[in-house]
Amino acid sequence: MSPLYIGLIIAGVGLLLVVVGVVLRKRAGRIASTPLARTGDAARANGVTSCEGVARVQQHQLTAPCTNTPCVYYRLKIEKKVKEKRGGQTSTSWKKLVEQHYGSAFWLDDGSGPVSVLAQEEVDGDLEQTFSGAPPGGGGLGVLANFVPSTVRNAPGEEILEFRAVEKVIRSDSKVFVMGSAQNGQLTKPGTGKLTVSTKGRDALIGSGKRNAMILLLAGGLVSAAGATVSILRPGEAPACGALNDTQTECRVTSKTVVDVESELGGKKTTIKRYKEVLAWHVTKPVKFELAARDPKKRHAAPTIQVENAVGIPMNIDFGLDIGAGSFSTKTKTMKLIPGDYSIYVWSDADGPSDLLLQITEPK
Repeated sequence: MSPLYIGLIIAGVGLLLVVVGVVLRKRAGRIASTPLARTGDAARANGVTSCEGVARVQQHQLTAPCTNTPCVYYRLKIEKKVKEKRGGQTSTSWKKLVEQHYGSAFWLDDGSGPVSVLAQEEVDGDLEQTFSGAPPGGGGLGVLANFVPSTVRNAPGEEILEFRAVEKVIRSDSKVFVMGSAQNGQLTKPGTGKLTVSTKGRDALIGSGKRNAMILLLAGGLVSAAGATVSILRPGEAPACGALNDTQTECRVTSKTVVDVESELGGKKTTIKRYKEVLAWHVTKPVKFELAARDPKKRHAAPTIQVENAVGIPMNIDFGLDIGAGSFSTKTKTMKLIPGDYSIYVWSDADGPSDLLLQITEPK
């Protein structure tokens, strides 16, 4: 892959880190700017409110399916490991089957009186992982069979090798921090956002949010700068051919000009389209030179080189037959040149690449 594209990908990753850092900083700022209320006061409040207390079950106890952990909210992800055959290739990979959340309404109480928290919808929170591995309860999906519809279990051409599950919970009777919209004695999600429920506590949540945001912003800035540097400098890539003087290590010839070139083969004239690039070349030595052009990616290029003096007389012969060189490269030698200015014409097939590498050497 070209260093240009590698640099752009790196810069994109850095930009993504910056975006995530900004989101985390805004989240920490929202939590810090929302006053912490007593749960008894939150039950009578209106608007965005935050409070801390112990999560108590209201009516029916929710239990996590893998561990039977009593909880007020859990998230379950189930994946399958599959073997697939495509053509002559066989590959194995993990694919997600389902990722769902299950919540409840619960009481939050810090001793000043309870407030009802509606957490049936997906929450923005820090959950405790209580299970990771093969589903319990026997082979296959075991006790989780009812969580995966039969229509999504199998796909054509797949052989299921095994399943795995990850379970995360917010335990009942645990101390949690909640931030949401208070109305009618209840805390629920604020507008189009999510209800925040965290076992970390308000101060720890603000501190970790600001710290992680700073780390991501700094890392994102550094990664973006590194990506931009790679894109601009393109390490490992040949430089563009500039002013050529005598010999030249490999340099990049890029052409955007397509011209019609007449050729005659077997007494029949044909017209073909070719990329064309003309380079100025200054010679200071009365010697013969060897010029070579190649496509580094070995695609169909069929390059041809022609050297002309100041009055347009050819100084080399390149039949473009690519004998022993392959269709992606060519070599040609000039006659003994006298010091002066010359033009190097580089052609390549219009159906092939417009980027070639050119090299000029003195044959030994």
